[in-house]
Amino acid sequence: MAEKEKTEIEGDGFGISGFTLGVIGIVFAGTYGLVLAVVGLIFCYIQQKKHKTKFGRVGKNLNIIGIVLSILVILFSIFILPGINEKLALT
Repeated sequence: MAEKEKTEIEGDGFGISGFTLGVIGIVFAGTYGLVLAVVGLIFCYIQQKKHKTKFGRVGKNLNIIGIVLSILVILFSIFILPGINEKLALT
């Protein structure tokens, strides 16, 4: 009798989750987007360590973009918006 070959199918669940969190992190850029992008980056890192996939690679890039964009939005809201509000209140 022939033995059945065991094929191990490596999933890409972490990659898909990281990709999705990267897209959501960009859409909700700010404090929520920063948290989601960091978690998504961790998921993509885990995926790439287990089994390299396209979702993991693209998700990692999206999460990095989400982190940078979120930091820029947070800095903008802390430093730029108060000055604009003061100038508008005086006029």
